[in-house]
Amino acid sequence: MTVAVDWPQLALLTLRDPKSAAAQIMSWQIGRTELWMAAALVAIISTIMSSLSNYLLPVPDPLAGMVASPFTLFMIVAGGFVITVHAIYWTGRAIGGSGDMDDLLALLVWMQVLRAVAQVAVLLTVLLVPFLAGFLVLLIGIATLWVFLNFISAGLQLNSLARAVMVLLAAVLALSVGFSLLFSMIGVSALGVPTNV
Repeated sequence: MTVAVDWPQLALLTLRDPKSAAAQIMSWQIGRTELWMAAALVAIISTIMSSLSNYLLPVPDPLAGMVASPFTLFMIVAGGFVITVHAIYWTGRAIGGSGDMDDLLALLVWMQVLRAVAQVAVLLTVLLVPFLAGFLVLLIGIATLWVFLNFISAGLQLNSLARAVMVLLAAVLALSVGFSLLFSMIGVSALGVPTNV
């Protein structure tokens, strides 16, 4: 099914009224295969933007080892997204959420698209108007949290931001375990930590 979308308008709606944006996105009924493909594409774009940012604005140690390899960075971005989707979905189901995995996935893929756009905006701001970069990052952080909570509530049919906060906090605990496993699969040496430690 082909869906004609005014993407800038949807981005504005997402910031202004996340619940309405979520309802519109979920109504598309995109297949899971297509959603995972879109997620992989966005992860590639995000990796390219992060690598470009790290090249233009080198990060200090000890983070340099973690972001030096684009492949490692892609694994972190893509693997982190997969873990995040499942952590939020199953945590939400555990507290009574009844939403569909595909709906939640569609919403979080859209959030990743907006995140990639935000990366571009931050990079340009750092290069052109450095003194505003910190303020922009703060605004993006606040907007991301607001949209994220509303998307969790809508995608899991929680009908409550308070319950969405509970899901997010519980998912963070699950994510800490998931990322530990992800980093061990990538190899701690890729992060600049000796493997014999």
